[in-house]
Amino acid sequence: MPVANPPLPPLLTDLPLPYRLVTPAQAPGAHCLVLLLHGVGGNELNLLPVGAQLADARTLVLSVRAPLVFGPAGFGFYQVDFSTGQPVYDQAQQQRGQELLLRFIGEATARYGVPAGQVYLLGFSQGAIMAYDVALRHPGQVRGVLAFSGRLLEESRQHHAPAAEVQRVQFFLSHGRHDNTLPAFYADQAAAFLRTLGVAPHYEAFEGGHEISGAGLAAARQWLGQQP
Repeated sequence: MPVANPPLPPLLTDLPLPYRLVTPAQAPGAHCLVLLLHGVGGNELNLLPVGAQLADARTLVLSVRAPLVFGPAGFGFYQVDFSTGQPVYDQAQQQRGQELLLRFIGEATARYGVPAGQVYLLGFSQGAIMAYDVALRHPGQVRGVLAFSGRLLEESRQHHAPAAEVQRVQFFLSHGRHDNTLPAFYADQAAAFLRTLGVAPHYEAFEGGHEISGAGLAAARQWLGQQP
């Protein structure tokens, strides 16, 4: 007989953004919180398999749904126009998304009893962009960033917190060398910029496209397990 798939964790709405607990049984007593941020046009279900690989007795993982509706099952933090060949985004929407994400971080740590400052943001594509932005502008709210196939906004580079504060954040970058959506030079730029701030990011490049690779996820799991 075929094995039935386990039921999806329910969509919860008790925090500023909808989300799902990746492993509900592990909610009590977590020492750190990982928030999964999906790409534009996706949803919180996309990253559940990623979260299942990262959750353990000390790590609570929440998969977050972005606030704007882009389709029947598609969401995002802000709209992006690629018609010029370069991504042009709605700055007002991005700012509102950042504010919602900051509120979510504060209320989620209180809701689940996770120590303040023990939050990791794992983002894919637009989710990675949001993770970079929050960490650079509000480093006191974030312990680490795991950025898959993302890029840094120019505003994040220009209006970041003092370098001494950003240096307290740990960064893990993973990007496919053949990414045709956000080319790998964006990850190279992000790593170079972080180094100018005195940050030494862990950068994993792989032979793939716009995706979270198995090798990248395995490296992320190992990296996360090494964090104090």
